[in-house]
Amino acid sequence: MLLRAFGPLGVVSVFAVVVLAPACGSSGDSQFSNPGADAALTDDGAGGSFGGPGDGGTTVRPCTHLCLQQTTCPAGGTTSLSGTVRDPAGRVPLYNVIVYVPNGAVSPLTRGASCDRCGNVSGDPLVSTITDTSGHFKLTNVPVGNDIPVVIQVGKWRRRLHVDVTRACQDTTLAAEQTRLPRNKGEGDIPLMALTTGGADALECFLRKVGLDDSEFTAPGGPGRVHLYAGSPATTRDPQGNVRWGATARFDDAHGGAAFGDAGSLWSSAGHLKEYDMVLLSCEGQTYPMTKPQAALDALYDYTAAGGRVFASHWHRYWFHPNADGNGPALGTTKFTDLGDWDDGNELNGIEAKVETTLPDGKPFPKGQAMKEWLGNVQALTPAGELPIDGAKKNLASVNPANATQWITYAPAAVVQYMSFNVPLGVSDEQKCGRAVYSDLHVSSGVGDQYGPDWPQGCLTTSLSPQEKALEFMLFDLSACIQSDTGEPAPPPVH
Repeated sequence: MLLRAFGPLGVVSVFAVVVLAPACGSSGDSQFSNPGADAALTDDGAGGSFGGPGDGGTTVRPCTHLCLQQTTCPAGGTTSLSGTVRDPAGRVPLYNVIVYVPNGAVSPLTRGASCDRCGNVSGDPLVSTITDTSGHFKLTNVPVGNDIPVVIQVGKWRRRLHVDVTRACQDTTLAAEQTRLPRNKGEGDIPLMALTTGGADALECFLRKVGLDDSEFTAPGGPGRVHLYAGSPATTRDPQGNVRWGATARFDDAHGGAAFGDAGSLWSSAGHLKEYDMVLLSCEGQTYPMTKPQAALDALYDYTAAGGRVFASHWHRYWFHPNADGNGPALGTTKFTDLGDWDDGNELNGIEAKVETTLPDGKPFPKGQAMKEWLGNVQALTPAGELPIDGAKKNLASVNPANATQWITYAPAAVVQYMSFNVPLGVSDEQKCGRAVYSDLHVSSGVGDQYGPDWPQGCLTTSLSPQEKALEFMLFDLSACIQSDTGEPAPPPVH
């Protein structure tokens, strides 16, 4: 077809635009999908999971639907969409988020624990890319027209847009408000998360600072995407009426005053845990083994092996190393075996830690390199390129590289501050479905938020500290599709 472009002084230039024929698709930087305005692209309502092992190749198919609106531009040009993906608050750019144009119907996300491996994605992606360490993306060879569907996705965080791409062979830049992740269910998909409170940390405030609306925090069974459970210890009062704050256990009156669920009921069975996409465990100040019987230890592993995602802070290391705070015999057994050398040493308090960019064998660690660059971009590192940490602990001395990956370490004390691992353990990378992250520090130390008061009265800060920015990177990496940590993220294949 012919397009007319008005140049300087009103001169009309006419050039040919060749519509691509039977083969279509182009991979840029990343991965995932969405429905379009075309009737052929409407969601059929079928269930199903994105993800699954892919062959990494490109399948050549007949050119249909939006493929017919792709154009060949003169002089090697392209029609593109660009922008920056940020967290729900719209403040922090995010790495390794998939952005794509689907050429088919996008299925609803699978609820609860599911084996969401990188590779195949829903919606027959036509073009795809991933965000870089500044959160930026650029989709190339984008179809031209009105209401072009675009999907922004990392794991089960997903936002769908329809964009008018009216300037063939030019770039269209999306506004910041279009490209942040959803703050509430009305804006898009949010994973269903269970969050337990504790008497030493305030993860319940962290997600609020990431940008989720207060309406998404509810008691178990409520409509919100974050279900709050009260961990240990309980808040008590002495005979004089003085409060000894323990774990936050209820909403304040302005938010309904409802009591949280009980953390013990959350991890009482794998079946209950599997209702959730993610489980986030705030440090309780001790291991509290009486609340974590053998059935619970087994349940958390089985949940993770089935595709669940777990974040555990400090003394929740009990799930991975069940002894009595390092001072007694093992009080249970765990299937999370051979993850590393557990120390149970002294507190380190304020340190400046190293972000690992190489693996123990000396090979590059691509996601670690990306984390360090990303932390620099969000101004979380010292001038020496290290991460300042308040409330650092010494519970994990080293990791077993056959089963786990260390991300942040402190060499002077031989301690690991962040590690991750995929499960089931003892199987090939292609058979792993779930993921866990262990943080050997108190997330909210030194930032001013408080555990104990009715939620959200203890949430006193709105900006993220450097160590909370590191947690945000790990949270969205925990959310993402499963792949080996030793590999470099890549866009999903296009058709």
